[in-house]
Amino acid sequence: MDSQMAEAFHLIPYGIYVLTTRGNSQPVGMIVSWVSQVSYSPPLLMVALRRNRPAIPAIQQKGVFSLSLMKRGQGALISRFKEPDFQPGFSELLAATGPDMPPFLKGALASWRCRVFSTVEAGDHILFIGEVQSVSADSGGQPLTTGDYGKNYIGQG
Repeated sequence: MDSQMAEAFHLIPYGIYVLTTRGNSQPVGMIVSWVSQVSYSPPLLMVALRRNRPAIPAIQQKGVFSLSLMKRGQGALISRFKEPDFQPGFSELLAATGPDMPPFLKGALASWRCRVFSTVEAGDHILFIGEVQSVSADSGGQPLTTGDYGKNYIGQG
């Protein structure tokens, strides 16, 4: 990608989410921003993950993931999820959902628990399309966006 194209891609605004899923022995979590609603009926969300992310095998094995939209003012939490795999101290931030669904971030603006509906190979990323099984929403606050955070992921690294 040339520099002018990269600069244009950096201008696309996204929300900042924490993706969580169940690993074999502990939860797996990472920051994501490439998220979109793709269907109303059934309710489907899409998330794009670079092929090297450790969350991918867990999602493929368990067939579930959660997306939690961060609120403005929660930017400090992002450092807890910089690496795409579990870090010590991560579990206390999660709300349990039962044995068949993944945990989600407590205090998020909104959270969606999804069962994998389909996957799509998309260049150096995999698109996971999840059918929403349950949601939670907090009517207070605004979503944290890449513009608020001052950084934008364009697929490198």
